[in-house]
Amino acid sequence: MIRTFPSYPACPVCGDREVNPGALAMRWEWDEERRCVVGRFLPGAEHTGYAGRLHGGILSALLDECLAWACAVERRAYCITGELSVRFKAPARLGETIELTGRALSSWGPYVRAVGEARSRRGDLIATATSTFATLSREESLRLHAALRFAPGDLDVLDGGS
Repeated sequence: MIRTFPSYPACPVCGDREVNPGALAMRWEWDEERRCVVGRFLPGAEHTGYAGRLHGGILSALLDECLAWACAVERRAYCITGELSVRFKAPARLGETIELTGRALSSWGPYVRAVGEARSRRGDLIATATSTFATLSREESLRLHAALRFAPGDLDVLDGGS
């Protein structure tokens, strides 16, 4: 089963372009069968880093948010980035869709470790990421939850997936 996640309207990654004109407007999905977050992004000229390539900072932001959702599913609470390490393996070409995936690996105390990757449409590895996230308190998670924009059927991580 595939379920989409809600968005935070002002977010530069998943935000609404009517609220944040520079937003990438990403939609993330939870793939229950694969137990991972999945997103697809088509970089355009406005995302150029160098010589027809996606800017590494944009790719890092995409991986960061992908992993944040994976940790949120794991913890049933929203999480914030404590550490993110990205290894670039190959250029992401403008005009070619990339697929990002992320999954939580382990958790201890308030922390969650996650890994992710970005691949070309041909399956070539573009980048890998490892991260540690800190779980927000229930109170903070509820405040963030109230600011999210949910579409019908979106996955509500605070309700354990309902």
